[in-house]
Amino acid sequence: MALGRSFTAALEGVTARIVTVEANIGPGLPGIHVVGLGDAAVSESRDRIRTAVANSRLSWPRTKIVVSMSPASLRKAGSHFDLPTALAVLAARVPDIAPVLDSTLIIGELGLDGGVREVPGVLPALLAAREHGFTKALIPPGNAAEATLVDGLAVFVAPTLAGAWDWVLGEGTLPMADGGVSTQERRIPDFADIAGQPQARLAAEVAAAGGHHMFLIGPPGSGKSMIATRLPGILPPLTPDQSLAVTAVHSVSGHPGVVRQAPFVAPHHSVTRPALLGGGSGLPRPGAVSLAHHGVLFLDEASEISAAILDGLRTPLEDGHVRLLRSRREVIFPAQFQLVLAANPCQCAADDPAACRCSSSVRARYLANISGPLRDRLDLIVRLRSTGAVLSTEGAEPSAAIAERVCAARDRAMFRWRRHDRGCDINAHMDPHLLRRHHPADDAGMALLGVLLADGTLTQRGVDRALKVAWTLADLAGVDQPDLGHIAAAVDLRGDEDARAAA
Repeated sequence: MALGRSFTAALEGVTARIVTVEANIGPGLPGIHVVGLGDAAVSESRDRIRTAVANSRLSWPRTKIVVSMSPASLRKAGSHFDLPTALAVLAARVPDIAPVLDSTLIIGELGLDGGVREVPGVLPALLAAREHGFTKALIPPGNAAEATLVDGLAVFVAPTLAGAWDWVLGEGTLPMADGGVSTQERRIPDFADIAGQPQARLAAEVAAAGGHHMFLIGPPGSGKSMIATRLPGILPPLTPDQSLAVTAVHSVSGHPGVVRQAPFVAPHHSVTRPALLGGGSGLPRPGAVSLAHHGVLFLDEASEISAAILDGLRTPLEDGHVRLLRSRREVIFPAQFQLVLAANPCQCAADDPAACRCSSSVRARYLANISGPLRDRLDLIVRLRSTGAVLSTEGAEPSAAIAERVCAARDRAMFRWRRHDRGCDINAHMDPHLLRRHHPADDAGMALLGVLLADGTLTQRGVDRALKVAWTLADLAGVDQPDLGHIAAAVDLRGDEDARAAA
């Protein structure tokens, strides 16, 4: 009997756990038996691996082979177990190469021709390998870009099974992973394309500077989608830590490549709850809220999305993550995003309420799917008008000029909040208790908030969010403390008619 061993990883959300792949060659009828709680892709890999080995002109044992993947109680899903399984079987007859495989994490899917294909989840697997003391990794060429984000690990690219085996034997060389051009780069449209709508442009700037959630209400053609799609263009570039976190989520979702821009995710209004929040049968997958981590989640035609699905956003908006519970495990996906909703004012989409053709009952039910608790978590509610719009975009401010002000405001907020060591850098994520106790507005501004809270115009959460928006306005203005004007403007941007009147 002969025993070979290699190491790979199994995904759990956006993290990975090290898996030991052991291959035993012994007497018995020819065949390969895989044990260790693998899914269909793992079970079906037997014929795929054997054919890939044969087409690579390597020797396949003509006897009984037992492959065990441990921990046995951990579910294994995906085709990335192909390459480590094949190398473990081949290594069973060459015991001298054990030190090479013991220090290397291996991941990759095999084609029938012996080629190594890209797989999802390589970045979390490499992070787990580094944490567990591995010094080398062997990955597919299609995942080379994301591998450059992991320091302290020598990552080699294996285009074929034969090339990987020669490298293990010390008879060949493999190239190191290099980033090249990120496959996640995209062109973001410019704010200079938007004619008019100064209130909505201001709201977008405030949302970008403070990380605030926004609701755009207006008739078709008023510019709701145009403003939302341009929001990532005025957000600061992702920091290295943010890029690593976002790339890990996209890697698990099967989108290889380094993400350096703030993501923009805009699912169709027919989106299901698992597609929005994450989940699904078998191995849980991140939803749109996680793909928008450190970026923008845009839900157009929000009136068409059911209340049950929309209310599922309330917990991620507060906690910054999605917690999925399964029978024997818990999976956590990061979900710190900016929510942008867009909807028509009513079913007939009349710009002027006086021209609305909807019955009172229809108008009352419209947007009723956006519950009070969800509205209370929206910092900015902006009305857009199509009447009186500007024809030309001449003189419209470009995204680059707005982005400079946004970066300056975020730098001021970062300098202020990092002194408290609260682990956040933007106003929208700041602890409201700290704000009220140590960083309130001036006396007149706090008095106004007290009046609005006492008469029920604002809830306690509404007061906290208005104060956060006021701090963003102060940062954009370059002043050290929000005053009555900033509080009044923040309340006005929340879009509540009663609050606007009181202010």
